[in-house]
Amino acid sequence: MDLTRMVIQVFHARPQVKRMSRWGILVKFISGSVTDLLQMAVLLDAMDRVGSQFYLGMGLQYWTSAILNLAISQHYLIMLFIRTQYQLLNTELRKVIEESNELSWNPPRQGTFMTRCCNLADQLEDLAKLQSQLQLIMKQLEEVFGVQGALVYGGYYLSSVSYIYLIYSILKYGYENMNMTLTSVILSLVWCFFYYLDGMLNMSVMLYVQDDHEEMLRLLEERTLFAPGLDVRLEEAFEKLQLQLIRNPFKIDVMKLYDVNRGTTMAMFANLLSHSIFLIQYDMENFEKEII
Repeated sequence: MDLTRMVIQVFHARPQVKRMSRWGILVKFISGSVTDLLQMAVLLDAMDRVGSQFYLGMGLQYWTSAILNLAISQHYLIMLFIRTQYQLLNTELRKVIEESNELSWNPPRQGTFMTRCCNLADQLEDLAKLQSQLQLIMKQLEEVFGVQGALVYGGYYLSSVSYIYLIYSILKYGYENMNMTLTSVILSLVWCFFYYLDGMLNMSVMLYVQDDHEEMLRLLEERTLFAPGLDVRLEEAFEKLQLQLIRNPFKIDVMKLYDVNRGTTMAMFANLLSHSIFLIQYDMENFEKEII
């Protein structure tokens, strides 16, 4: 409830994020819906080849997956909201920096100079307040979706290894020997594509938010190009915003177990590939001997 209240509060203050994020919402809706529909098709196709005692388990599996996908979609929408807010924030910050730079090198008359400096300082304070709210939403989001995030990461990891081994087994033994039909193979491959596309959307929006935060830090470094002589209040507003970002570094983690960034993502893909190779090597060393 606190998370919803904070999101709605920021949304009412800046409703233009709705227009900026509509394509992201549409792509997520399509990928999530197609993934669920294909999973249902895979389960319905499998019912023809299994006994009735498996129906309940397959139904529970689909129901659990649908609930988890709903939580993932909620997490994605809030992350997309944070990203669009950061994009707006960086756009406004860039304008403030450009105007401040011009003001430092070409100061107008004293009265106009002070008025413009105070106006820019007010804008910087509003931006600092917005950034603090976004970071608070991000912290609350990690607490609410921590368990789901761990389950999702574990599920994607294990399913990736399983499907790589399944593809290897299909190529090695043939889908007929694995009690599969051509229809089930095609449905499974198409489902895998949309399943991992949906996962990449969730991952990419988190990485893009971190990129936008880094962009904000780079923009603030441009204040070193200002000529001396700006108003003291404007200089203090820049320093406060910069110190705020330094003291509260932006990071995304899963239940304090590991950080989510480009480095850990590449390490996860590397471990995924290594474990898949180990599993295939074990199959080649043991099961081929039994066949011979």
